[in-house]
Amino acid sequence: LRQESAPASNAVSSKPKPDVPAYEMAFTCKKCDTRSTHRISKQGYHHGTVLVTCPGCKNRHLMADHLKIFSDERVTLEDILKNKGQLVKRGSLSAEGDLEFWDDGSQTPRQ
Repeated sequence: LRQESAPASNAVSSKPKPDVPAYEMAFTCKKCDTRSTHRISKQGYHHGTVLVTCPGCKNRHLMADHLKIFSDERVTLEDILKNKGQLVKRGSLSAEGDLEFWDDGSQTPRQ
């Protein structure tokens, strides 16, 4: 991809806008042991290719590859970890600020 110079009003930000549906992912880099959090758009995660950069060692971590750039198959972080015998720990943040985690993908309905 080549990016042309453009006025600031036409510039595209690499960060998802706050109103764009997004996931917030936190993980520890296996290379340098740095824990970091990254916000990625749901559109990119489910339909594109997403890499996040570790702030500690600048290593890039593959989160999703639906464009088959790095793999012959479409993959997500869940697929990558499942192949390694690991699970993604999912969670949700309520309007009150309560945080809920679960390992198996199940959710407790809010009342």
